Amino acid sequence: MRAEEQRAGSEPTAAGSVINFEVTNCTGTETVNVTGVQATLPAGAVAAAVADRMSLPPNTPWALRDDSRGVFLEDEKAIGEQVVPGARLTVTPKAHLG
Repeated sequence: MRAEEQRAGSEPTAAGSVINFEVTNCTGTETVNVTGVQATLPAGAVAAAVADRMSLPPNTPWALRDDSRGVFLEDEKAIGEQVVPGARLTVTPKAHLG
């Protein structure tokens, strides 16, 4: 088990498995239950799809934050390796400061 998975308290997901979780927008005004997501999809692609589903601006790069751990998910890493089923996430715009 990888260190990230141990911190998240999750087991590695099997290829072909799906994951369900809850996502709130960054203002806390809308929450959606996201079901049946392929666990092997990159978190960045999932963030973009969730933002689209929530009708957030399409020309903005989005990221997912795990509320229980207070960390942003890595865009290129599979979502199933970073969150546990039933996790609560926040979709937030990426801030490029500097």
